[in-house]
Amino acid sequence: MKMAKAFAPASIGNIGPGFDVLGMAITGLGDTVTAEKSRGRDVVIREIKGGDGTIPLEADRNTAGIAAREVLKLVKARQGVDLTIQKNIPGTGLGGSAASAVAAAVAVNALFGNKLDRDELIPPCAAAEHSISGGNFIDNVAASLFGGIIVSHAAQRRAFSIGTLPDLIVVVVTPYHSVLTKISRAVLPDKVPLSLVVSNMAFTVTMVAAVAQKDARRFGLAIQDAIVEPARAHLIPGFYDVKAAALKAGALGASISGAGASVFAVTDRKSHAKKIGLAMQKIFQQHGISSVITISRVDKRGARVLRVR
Repeated sequence: MKMAKAFAPASIGNIGPGFDVLGMAITGLGDTVTAEKSRGRDVVIREIKGGDGTIPLEADRNTAGIAAREVLKLVKARQGVDLTIQKNIPGTGLGGSAASAVAAAVAVNALFGNKLDRDELIPPCAAAEHSISGGNFIDNVAASLFGGIIVSHAAQRRAFSIGTLPDLIVVVVTPYHSVLTKISRAVLPDKVPLSLVVSNMAFTVTMVAAVAQKDARRFGLAIQDAIVEPARAHLIPGFYDVKAAALKAGALGASISGAGASVFAVTDRKSHAKKIGLAMQKIFQQHGISSVITISRVDKRGARVLRVR
């Protein structure tokens, strides 16, 4: 094989109370990476299509490049790869860096005979995320890699999908307002009252149980974060007003998507989705910020190889 092309979906990290533990892959958005064997030994990013023009071409400063490099080490490849990245994830907060890393890892692994299984691809992608964001988390990576709704354990570099919710509709509004992951992690409190920890843990466990029971309504109503959301809300202009508008329009729950600035809401009624999105977008407009609406479902497939030759 000389070329492999892979796709990895966008994702929502935390899903409210499940900070650095829960993640969810969503349909309609994602990154595609094409990997081609080269004559050299290095990873070279030839082109980045889409995006906002700020993503570096240098392989050691790009999550796709770093993940590709780490996979090459693991498969003991004796040659390098050239990468072409197609970005299709707007703004921040939807796991764009994770999707690029995952798509690159899956493409390079396929290019060299699929020597690694999905679990073995987590460390290369986690290394890429850590290099760029400075954080130790794999919720976006695992969701993008495995698909569905996932539970992750960053310290152990392990994760697994707990399934999907067929009735769940995910409405994401992405403002043209960037929030860097490093900044959003820096504002988190060092100490948290035990009562808030217990509250978040209870809601997180409820969400896991709701997935097992295929109960989209219970899942949505449990999206209540008493720790991270209050600490990060000020980074997104009008966040609480946007959230209130979503709930008033019929959303079961709403919160910050990952590190932000994207805000997501969920519903189990298809007829409510557009109304929820427009209500959220209107509030951002009132705060002088344009935004884009994405109406999705849970992506149950995760990353996939699109073509090899």
